[in-house]
Amino acid sequence: MKVEFAATHLRCPVCHRDRSLRLDVAAASPLEVREGVLVCRACGAEHAVHGGIAHLLVDPPDHVVREAAGLARFADFMASTGWDRERILALPDYQHGYWYVQAMSMQQLLDTIGFRPGEVLLDVGSNTCWASNRFAQRELTVAALDISTAELQGLSTADYFIEAGASYFERVLGSMNDMPIASGSLDYVYCCEVLHHNDAEGLRRAMEEAFRVLKPGGRVLVVNETLKTLRDRHGVHVETVAHWDGYEHAHWAARYRWEAIRAGFRTRILEPRYHPFFGDGPPQADLRPPRRAFVRRLRFELRSRRLTRRAYLAWLHHVSGGVAFGMIATKPARRGVISAAARALPR
Repeated sequence: MKVEFAATHLRCPVCHRDRSLRLDVAAASPLEVREGVLVCRACGAEHAVHGGIAHLLVDPPDHVVREAAGLARFADFMASTGWDRERILALPDYQHGYWYVQAMSMQQLLDTIGFRPGEVLLDVGSNTCWASNRFAQRELTVAALDISTAELQGLSTADYFIEAGASYFERVLGSMNDMPIASGSLDYVYCCEVLHHNDAEGLRRAMEEAFRVLKPGGRVLVVNETLKTLRDRHGVHVETVAHWDGYEHAHWAARYRWEAIRAGFRTRILEPRYHPFFGDGPPQADLRPPRRAFVRRLRFELRSRRLTRRAYLAWLHHVSGGVAFGMIATKPARRGVISAAARALPR
């Protein structure tokens, strides 16, 4: 944790006073404060900094405690199945369908959003911290937020990247429903497969918190959110979630978007580039060459029509499934006005 970041971007989770935390240093590396105490000048509350992580998760609800414990158990399971530092450092470039989607979604954002050096991004539910690393490599000021500090499944995993010299980013133990981040201090809030770790009330609160912490014109970047559809009313693997004490509640696509709008955002849906119809998905190898050529020509004709693209994505989102939900939600630069950067985004 850097002293300047604590002073300008943090919020006391007890009294909710912005930029009130003073970092008293006990031990430091050349990069950051590794051990210390964050003291609130307003209410006097003290919060530990341990291993470079600011511990700002105060009185979490029971489901958060259980989920964090489940993540620690899952980290042990990962270690027993061969996950280690080297594999984490290679993420998301890992030969697996899940990671193909993650890599494609990240590249889509990097191609779509005009990130500028020095802009500030919060990676909500950072987990293995690979996305925080990618954004930091683009010279953004990045903070990883998570409810777990477990290696392989929490904020301590950040040390893999920092010690390797890959990047540097801040780490904050805290909740998306009560972000210990100063109001109006961020340019981006990145949410990858994390918003569904909320019930309906929690989803609303998370969107309200994202709106609060963003600057005018700032954006929430939502990718790969789990969906309910008519063919899958659960949207999550119920038995797996229960085994690891996950708190997962897939929502309808319209619900994600409505809660963003309700919070005050202007929204645009992201097309899933990893899907063959919308982008650079893998070829349909199961089709024989003549049929494959016909499907390719038909897809080209259909995907060139904006209305067709919207209709097909709505079908996937609400009926058949097979894709996750993505959205860019922009906080108006001022009442009734959207930023020029947001207007430039492809529709």
